[in-house]
Amino acid sequence: MSLLFDSCAVIEAVRRGVVEILFDQYIQPLTSYEVLNAVWKEHRLLGRLSREEAERLASYLLKLLGYMRVLAVRGLEKEFFRVAVELGVTVYDASYIVLARHYGLTLVTEDRRLARAARGVVEVASVGDVTGRRA
Repeated sequence: MSLLFDSCAVIEAVRRGVVEILFDQYIQPLTSYEVLNAVWKEHRLLGRLSREEAERLASYLLKLLGYMRVLAVRGLEKEFFRVAVELGVTVYDASYIVLARHYGLTLVTEDRRLARAARGVVEVASVGDVTGRRA
């Protein structure tokens, strides 16, 4: 099965210790920024990680993302906007739906709102669905 992971799903796979499900699967170009932003938030805003821990985690995540395939988005931007308007989601969220449909991928997300909007348009799964283990 070919899978498109959003940033929440990447982080959830790391949290659960099931990073093997990410290898050779797909992300969109902004996923690395979103994942790094989550680490920054844990350090800077929430104080849950020291600077050293945040830097180590960021390095680990970037290395992990290097084992994933980044999808090309050029030429699909108008479709992102059209789907966003049609489904009432952000253009960013619509990009995942459009990319999953365009490339024939199952969208893996932990975002309930995105999952609800995407159902009926593309196949949707959670990390638990992919691994067969619920949290």
